[in-house]
Amino acid sequence: MPLPFSAVCDLLEESYRLCQSRKSNTAAVHAWFRRHRTTVDAHDADRAALLSTLLPEKRTDRVYCIQAPTLERIIGRALMLGTSRMLELAAYKRPGAGADLADCVERILSVTPNPVRAEVTVEEVDALLHGLAARVRWSAPAIRQPDAGMSHRSRGDLEAMYRRLPAREAKWFTRLLLKDYQPLLFDAPLLYRSCDPALPCVLQIRDDFSEALGALSSARGSLLPMAATVRGPMSARRVLATVKPKLGVKVGRQQWHKGRSIKHCIDMGGTRMSVETKMDGEYCQIHVDMGKATKRVQIFSKSSKDSTEDRFKVIPAIERALRLNRNERGFQKACILEGELVVYNDLENTIMPFHKIRGHVTRRGRYLNTEQDSQPKPYEHLMIVYYDILLLDDQSLMDIRHSERLKLLEKVIYCERGVAALVQRETIDFRHSLAASALRKAFAKVVVERGEGLVLKPDEPYIVVDENGRAAPCRCIKLKKEYIGAFGDIGDFALVGAGFHAAKAKTYRIPNLKWTHFYVGCLNNKEEVQRWNQKPEFTVVCAVELSEPLLESFLALGELAAAVPRAENTCTTLVVPPGIQCPADLTVAFTNPIVADLRCFSFDRPGNTGFWTPRFPAVTKIHADRDYATDVLSFDELQSLAEEAVMRPELEDSQENLHWIAKLEGADPRGVAVDAMSSQATRSTMPTPSPVKMTQSTATGTESQSSSRAATETSRHSQHMQASTPVVLIALSSVADETSPQKTSMNAPAKRTPERASPDKTFKRPRMASSRRKQAVPAAPPPRTPLQDMNVNISCSDASSQSINSQDSQATVKLIDLPGSKVANREVIEIPSSDAEDDGWTQQTGDRVSIPASLHGRKSQGPLRCKHVGGKCELVGKTMILASPALLHVAELMSLFREHGVEVPRVIPCVETWWRNHGSGGAHKQQQSWLLVDSVQQAAETRALGARLKAARRRERDLIKVYDWRVLRHLSIAEDARIVKKYYDGFPGPMGRWFCAHV
Repeated sequence: MPLPFSAVCDLLEESYRLCQSRKSNTAAVHAWFRRHRTTVDAHDADRAALLSTLLPEKRTDRVYCIQAPTLERIIGRALMLGTSRMLELAAYKRPGAGADLADCVERILSVTPNPVRAEVTVEEVDALLHGLAARVRWSAPAIRQPDAGMSHRSRGDLEAMYRRLPAREAKWFTRLLLKDYQPLLFDAPLLYRSCDPALPCVLQIRDDFSEALGALSSARGSLLPMAATVRGPMSARRVLATVKPKLGVKVGRQQWHKGRSIKHCIDMGGTRMSVETKMDGEYCQIHVDMGKATKRVQIFSKSSKDSTEDRFKVIPAIERALRLNRNERGFQKACILEGELVVYNDLENTIMPFHKIRGHVTRRGRYLNTEQDSQPKPYEHLMIVYYDILLLDDQSLMDIRHSERLKLLEKVIYCERGVAALVQRETIDFRHSLAASALRKAFAKVVVERGEGLVLKPDEPYIVVDENGRAAPCRCIKLKKEYIGAFGDIGDFALVGAGFHAAKAKTYRIPNLKWTHFYVGCLNNKEEVQRWNQKPEFTVVCAVELSEPLLESFLALGELAAAVPRAENTCTTLVVPPGIQCPADLTVAFTNPIVADLRCFSFDRPGNTGFWTPRFPAVTKIHADRDYATDVLSFDELQSLAEEAVMRPELEDSQENLHWIAKLEGADPRGVAVDAMSSQATRSTMPTPSPVKMTQSTATGTESQSSSRAATETSRHSQHMQASTPVVLIALSSVADETSPQKTSMNAPAKRTPERASPDKTFKRPRMASSRRKQAVPAAPPPRTPLQDMNVNISCSDASSQSINSQDSQATVKLIDLPGSKVANREVIEIPSSDAEDDGWTQQTGDRVSIPASLHGRKSQGPLRCKHVGGKCELVGKTMILASPALLHVAELMSLFREHGVEVPRVIPCVETWWRNHGSGGAHKQQQSWLLVDSVQQAAETRALGARLKAARRRERDLIKVYDWRVLRHLSIAEDARIVKKYYDGFPGPMGRWFCAHV
């Protein structure tokens, strides 16, 4: 039973109304299919025509070469409109009209309807569109007629259809021809499931409506008895068992998720993920059929089009990689492969940028937009980087795990430089504690090498079936730096002009909207404008669309922009290259261009431009307080920025790699790296750290000595340490400035220090005997002194210092107040005298420091021992000094101390006290001391403290080595025998990475 086109228009009209109200149309879709279920399921119903009508953008094989101006003339001839009516039909071009061409057609036919109206079916409409596309050479070869050309004549069948349609059906037929239902957007899987529950799974195997429905009917007919209903239930497992990929029909691509951060990828990914390097090329799906004498290779593009004739230059490379002309090929009958088409340079032995493909690939036999490109060189040619195989002979690989498919791919592909290659990849177990560090390192390496990004694929079948027998969503992840935070921001640009597109205007809920597309420009004469106030000249580098909130903000600044028609603009000069593609022409110029922040995904050289432009640009913010003459990037600055971002460096920069690792750590939610969020870090946890910032006086010597020192540090401990020597931990008390520059900005998101304990996990204070507890006298605290102004040479008897009197039973010590620490401004701590029994800290309620309960002095139970190597631990015999008592609240540090058998007996106020009491005895002459600092979160304070200590040290001694406290992470890795693959952030040993200085 044919389905009336008016019935489909009912669904389109209702869904359109809901989308305009920003409501879901799911219920309307379900209700419509229930109402028309008998017609949709009839044996003579064409469900492919129904899906083609509801989802016209999916029919990429059909090209009509009809845009709104062309269709306007066709409708005028079909309805025999006069001059005044043609002006009414063209009202959609007027900005602010709030109507598109389809609305104008409906308005005309509502006033003067067609005299003859006949029922039009969906099948008739689909057949008309199919015949229209068959006469256009840009359509797919499967539907194109042999003599298809670019002729716009013989549109009589299209005009006849307009004479039969009523007003509402003519409106939707117009939008169907233009393949634009905006703002209506159907959920494609919802429509597929409504047609048949098994259809989404089948379409993933055969990405063609007719082929998928035909395969589904055949599979159901072979599995169900004749008496069963036509639409019997069919699980995804049964689909995979009966339907396999077909040569000549594209396999549907997996859906991808965008990785917003390393933590996001860890949360979304599976247990084992294949991390592949994303190639910046054109997607290819290659079908090879050895049963054909000629045309054995067929290539499909990303849009599902058959592009074999356009990519004919790469076919010899494919035949060579598959060894089709030899007997030792890896298959017998057929195979389906996936890969990226790239251009290889034999002279430089490298893959060339994306825009170079334009000179090697035709578009239906023509080289488009290559007039300003350099001609392809003899040493440049196409090649394929392969990354998956979906069919091997008669075996479907849709239900085979990814790792197994890659093993088969290695057997099929013969790799040869410049001809064929397999994608670079590594496997990461996301259950391992080092997963985040490994992923972060791999991603930083790709960024430094100017790669496009990473692709994370779980070790699962191509189609995953859940416990209920349904196809589960894919967990493949694309990770690009532009997806993360503000890494894609490139600078300030000027919005120099605008254009209007009627269909796009209907997607906004803004009445009387006059601008929909905005042209972005760079200053050509920035210095002349600043120095001599010359007339600004802009080169348009791209066109963008604004989100609705940003567009409303821009409209509020409309008077500042001072828009005038482009022909009347005398305040600025606009240079618009022909290669700038935009559906709306530049009709309005802004005499006072507004400044906006722009972000993009790398850079590209569009055809007929001859320069670098932002790739996939988007506006993130509009500034009303910035001047285009001083803040906007110049054209030369944009070109330099693009070349630096695109061109691969000759040598890998380890410092840039560490820099990106640090940025990725801070890009996780709330600025906390995913592998540093646990309050109790284990021995195997190794978040990739940020680079160490050393003082200027020690940086040169450290760089030359750290590598050799790190290689021998681990072997020394067994020769110089004594197992019975206890480890002493001392904390240096200091004070930070209240106006520290590390405080969070108002405009920036607040970041929590990764190692700080959360408020709900604050360590409890132990109860002490009342006879042992002493009351501290509350007093107004003096103004805090910045750490860099602290005098480490202060005498312990100085009245201005906070001293420890050996005759007193206790002393009050001022503690450091670092940004983000848990130490309050007025907190004090009471330290027991040296002759007191060391059974813990004397604590009081009120303004007291909350010391971790695990660090209290303990009764004598024998010396603590390292859990990894016992008495051979590197820390045995060392005196450990903390730069600040705030480090006592770093949960990971306390956990690492416990691993290595470290106790915390007391806190003293200044380094000179320790030197005077412990630095002169003969027993301590040979004893090494480590000062642990936080060079990542408190870099400025660390530099200032290091400089003070170097100035105050005694020349005859070199007692203290300064490390960042994160050195204990690498020490745990070095001493833990269960960690086989030891990695120290690229350094040869555990100590070199975090060494700061000698004092």
